[in-house]
Amino acid sequence: MSPPELTSAIPTPPSPLDVQHHQNPHSAVPTPTSTHHKHFSFATRSLHVGSEPSLSSSSDVIPELHLSTTYRQSKVGKHKGFEYTRSANPTRLALERLLASLEGADVLLERNLRAEGRADSWEGGPAALAFSSGSAATATVVGGLAGQGGHVVSVADVYGGTSRYMVQVAGTLQGAQTTFVDMSYSGTEPVQGESEEQRRKREDDDIVARVEAAIQPNTKLIWAETPTNPILNLVPIALISRVAKAHSIPLVIDNTFATPYYQNPLLLGADIVVHSLTKYLNGHSDVLGGALITPSPQLLTQFRFLQNAHGAVPAPFDAMLAIRGIKTLSLRARQHGLNALAVARWLQEVAVPAGLVRDVRYPGLNRGEAVETAGQRRERELAWEQLSLDAKASLVKAGFTRDSQGGFPFSGMVSFHINSNAPQSQEDSSAAERFLEGLELFSLAESLGGVESLAELPLKMTHAGVPAERRRELGIDGELVRLSVGVEDGEDLVKDVEQSLRAALQLAK
Repeated sequence: MSPPELTSAIPTPPSPLDVQHHQNPHSAVPTPTSTHHKHFSFATRSLHVGSEPSLSSSSDVIPELHLSTTYRQSKVGKHKGFEYTRSANPTRLALERLLASLEGADVLLERNLRAEGRADSWEGGPAALAFSSGSAATATVVGGLAGQGGHVVSVADVYGGTSRYMVQVAGTLQGAQTTFVDMSYSGTEPVQGESEEQRRKREDDDIVARVEAAIQPNTKLIWAETPTNPILNLVPIALISRVAKAHSIPLVIDNTFATPYYQNPLLLGADIVVHSLTKYLNGHSDVLGGALITPSPQLLTQFRFLQNAHGAVPAPFDAMLAIRGIKTLSLRARQHGLNALAVARWLQEVAVPAGLVRDVRYPGLNRGEAVETAGQRRERELAWEQLSLDAKASLVKAGFTRDSQGGFPFSGMVSFHINSNAPQSQEDSSAAERFLEGLELFSLAESLGGVESLAELPLKMTHAGVPAERRRELGIDGELVRLSVGVEDGEDLVKDVEQSLRAALQLAK
């Protein structure tokens, strides 16, 4: 079998404004025409898609665990859709159907197939692919589209592992080059006499100009995280999507920090979504996995070929655990967001005035008119605009608005700079380290998104491999601390941050 031609050209997806969610029963040759889950909410789909009792020989209410590595054929070449577990596995297929549904890709794929006249003959599987890690998903996208001399435009503030792959693997071994670009509103400043409409247009035009300037004739993809890691800047997905489509370049969004509960990039114009399943989706710090989700039949065919060829797929047991974790994603995401907002508010309203921290980064944080900069306000507004319909409806029902006092929940990640005597230092992190080592509930550890709270020092941990000059430009210094706020009691978490912060800075005196 010869590999399909890899290309970055993609068709413009249909408008998702009236997207409704449904998915077909899984099989090796799924055709997305079932309307079983058509009208259900995110929480309901996260529980039931891929876990339908009708798909089980014994009507199990959870997906069956298929451990077999190979499958009996009735005749040579005649089977039930499964030949070898690397190519397809029923448990992994259930996970892929679930992921496609939560990002809205199942419906968009069906629309694309109907537009092409092949909805009834599609044999390419669900609109999602599961991998053995988030890095494997990243490698499949970047290597598959931009390898052999291609070019990538990437958001500047990107996960250290992604930066490492782009520069040291794709760049060194595959000849792919990467240009890092600021795609955020974080540095926005008002211009005297400018109206609100003029200001917003200028801010948008500035981002477009930076991205346009980075695009080259051989640019094969635009890559962004939003929120970014670890500064938590936001990227305007719809705006960048318009730039990408004007150049027929796929837009890839790493949606790990936001999760499909808070944000659906495909419905905002992105072409590909990637996830580290290890983080919020699984949510229990006991599975390593990744995902790639796209409604493009062409890209899906290319990436499924590479998934099989590379063989970086999750074991069936890991797929089953990930499905189990996703069943509670909506519940966990809400509590992560509430707790993170509580921690961010304490840092902003108490720790900043007390001189304990320099600044606080949280997408939904409302610092108040007297303190909030134009860039911070625009990012908060963008966070609200990019909320998924389910998340926004839940927040409104709970009494939150875009301009709520203190802010609104948006993921469980918080970053801040502790106020030591060594701002912007790439060497002195003693104050931050004392804080991290003095925490009782937050564990000093890499990774994020588990039910338990974690804290880390990006300078020496997750982003240690990023060149020092780039770290300095991004504000990744010895004072930057990243928190993954768990689902423990919110007041306990705030107290833990306070006691360790005060103790760490008291020892510095």
